[in-house]
Amino acid sequence: MAAAIDIHPAIKEHLLKHQLCTDDDAANFLFPKLKELPSPFLLKSIEHAVDIIIESIRNKDDILIWGDYDVDGITGTSLLFSFFKEIGVSVVCHIPNRLTEGYGLNDTKLREFSQKLSNDKLLITVDCGISNGEELLLAKKYGFKTIVTDHHRVPDGELYADATINPKQKDCRFPFDNLSGVGVAFYLASAVRSKIVDNDVFSYISVPNLKSFLGYVAIGTIADIMPLTGVNRVLVKGGFESISATNQNGIKALFETLDIDCRLLTSESISFKIAPAINAAGRLGESSKPLILFMSDSIAEAKEHSLNLIQLNNKRKQITEINYENALTFARKELRYQTNCLVILGDFHEGVLGIIASKMVEEFIIPTLVCCYQPKDRNLIKGSGRTPAGYNLYDLISGASHHLINFGGHELAAGFSLSADNFLPFKEQFESLNSKENEKKDQNIMVLAPGFINLNISEAFNKTLLDNLMQLEPTGEANPKPKFLDRSAQFISYSSFGRNRAHLKGLVRGKFNNVQVIGFNLADRISSVNLNEPCNLAFSHSLDSFNGKTSWKILIKDIW
Repeated sequence: MAAAIDIHPAIKEHLLKHQLCTDDDAANFLFPKLKELPSPFLLKSIEHAVDIIIESIRNKDDILIWGDYDVDGITGTSLLFSFFKEIGVSVVCHIPNRLTEGYGLNDTKLREFSQKLSNDKLLITVDCGISNGEELLLAKKYGFKTIVTDHHRVPDGELYADATINPKQKDCRFPFDNLSGVGVAFYLASAVRSKIVDNDVFSYISVPNLKSFLGYVAIGTIADIMPLTGVNRVLVKGGFESISATNQNGIKALFETLDIDCRLLTSESISFKIAPAINAAGRLGESSKPLILFMSDSIAEAKEHSLNLIQLNNKRKQITEINYENALTFARKELRYQTNCLVILGDFHEGVLGIIASKMVEEFIIPTLVCCYQPKDRNLIKGSGRTPAGYNLYDLISGASHHLINFGGHELAAGFSLSADNFLPFKEQFESLNSKENEKKDQNIMVLAPGFINLNISEAFNKTLLDNLMQLEPTGEANPKPKFLDRSAQFISYSSFGRNRAHLKGLVRGKFNNVQVIGFNLADRISSVNLNEPCNLAFSHSLDSFNGKTSWKILIKDIW
């Protein structure tokens, strides 16, 4: 297999597990090409959207780009801002305040913008708007032409925008419906560019290189936990190349400030460093700050804004730790009566509900909803949910949605609001729906990712293997990185560290050199290991950057 490519046997096995069985399959997967991307004009209504934008540019209308407050929405908004700037068109951008405005369009801000902008104006949404029918009608009343770009589930009934671009629409011919919000925004920019070039529209406009915007797509797609297969894999792989040579000041400064080597970029560095730094601002009511970073005109200005984001993220971490400890107290009480899911309500910080829910899922591996009272109105409750693979959280919440004021999300994550009077009925129905769903499942087949691949830990730093691991990037949702198993590993030494000494670090015997390993929340597993006898060691790789140096680390997944 893949005779023309140098592939380690363990990686060959990993590719085979993913049905990549021929030379061409392996080559196309490891080295996807941008020319393989489908045409933007396969997206339903995009032709009409482009015509509206071209007409607005020609008439010098005011253009308002309204994005969601998460990483996907912020990167999508930044992408469109950068694209319009490069073609010489000024636009106004708005990211709602997560704590005071909430998700999507809202009447108050629409009215404010309608008064500030000219009579001729265009509204383009990014990563939101698909469920804002009432607000879109208001926008039209206020004089806006409207284009919705979104990737969330399309509601039943009429869509009120002048043009709606969403690959999940019925009769959409685009061959991939799992684009991120920023991915849809990229395709809109691509279609506008194509129209300008192919029809010789606005000969005075400089035509930007679309690849320069793919860094935004990579960050937003990974942060939104979208499947890293098909079109997304091509876009994100191209985005990694773009980031390493970027001229986007905000992206460059953020990666430098977080000490990430862009030449050795992995999905984990975006998931665990970049995305939290961007999200932290919105969680603390400072949603516009990441956008200001990405709009920076100079690298010095961008570095200042990057440092500000990191300070906000440090503050967010402190808030999360306090709230998570409180949430665990609620959770342990709930788990005495209900073990298939968790629905908890307390005085948590609204901005970290999703993080707490994610940590609960990691801890208990069950669907989790974390809710809080609104500080100014305890009759209103906000909630955020997460779920392990194998469940569809959107469908579960849909079944109890008549108790809610509003909700939205994906299979693995959702947000919602409801009145305090409806909390208990909603909780009971959600738990009932989840129990029925569990009855359909084989509880022994909950992990959808492929199993471990046999590999002696002495081979862990083989150059071909490490090269292949980089070629497999981006890894993540629907494209997990390989996990290995050494059935005869032998520890030379080990110790515990961290809070409650829950983590483990040790030294494992290798053929030529001993191998350092680290395992989080695994200290209790080492008690069954005898230093004089071999054990089973499950592990994976992680690329770590510190003080300008990047190196591979071995992470223990399990020991027995």
